Amino acid sequence: MASIKDAVEESFQDNGVFFKIVVYSILPFLIVNFSKESLPGYVVLTVISAFLLFGFMLKCTYNVRAGNNEIMPSFNILSVFMTGLKGIIALLPVGIISYFLGALIIMLFSKFIPSEDILRVFSYIISAICASFAYTSYLLYANRFKIADAYNFNLISKYCIDILLAVIFMYVQLALFNIIIGLPLGYLLWLFLGIQNPITVFIFSMLSVFNLAVMGHYLAQVSYEIIAIKEKEDN
Repeated sequence: MASIKDAVEESFQDNGVFFKIVVYSILPFLIVNFSKESLPGYVVLTVISAFLLFGFMLKCTYNVRAGNNEIMPSFNILSVFMTGLKGIIALLPVGIISYFLGALIIMLFSKFIPSEDILRVFSYIISAICASFAYTSYLLYANRFKIADAYNFNLISKYCIDILLAVIFMYVQLALFNIIIGLPLGYLLWLFLGIQNPITVFIFSMLSVFNLAVMGHYLAQVSYEIIAIKEKEDN
């Protein structure tokens, strides 16, 4: 069964883990400290960071899924950036379709649900199910970085619910991990340095990047256990 504990331990033991996290934390750190008054520069920096960090997580998923020795990507930032750019181009249509499909279903059924509380619960359920399409597409794409894999609607419909449950469980475990690590760390940093201190900001940027590595590792476990093993059994 996929485990955040295994993902944390193996990611932490990766070769050069500290230096890799430092390198990939620079952009998030700069974004936090970048003046929002310079809007064009802020937007450009944010977009570049999004591509780079998405590529970082994709590489982690791919490396674990492929059984590579290293979990985190190399220091070749350009290669990781291009991976993130291609990944977003490949997966964005699925995300957009999933979003609007969920919005359409909620709009159509809202006429028949008079209670706002029930409608809210219904909206959460439909949104989660539609989001599972995007998560499943991500896992299929991260296996080989083939765009066609991301649109294997047969596998998406077959495994999306199982993957949704695994992803929900991932976020619960990840929240607990961050509470256990982040709260004591945050308290000590606040006590001695202050929350807005650059060192504090950079440390939490590093923690955020490590979270992406853990998520990438966990999702690779989910991909193997839910998709790969079951497909072998069916064949």
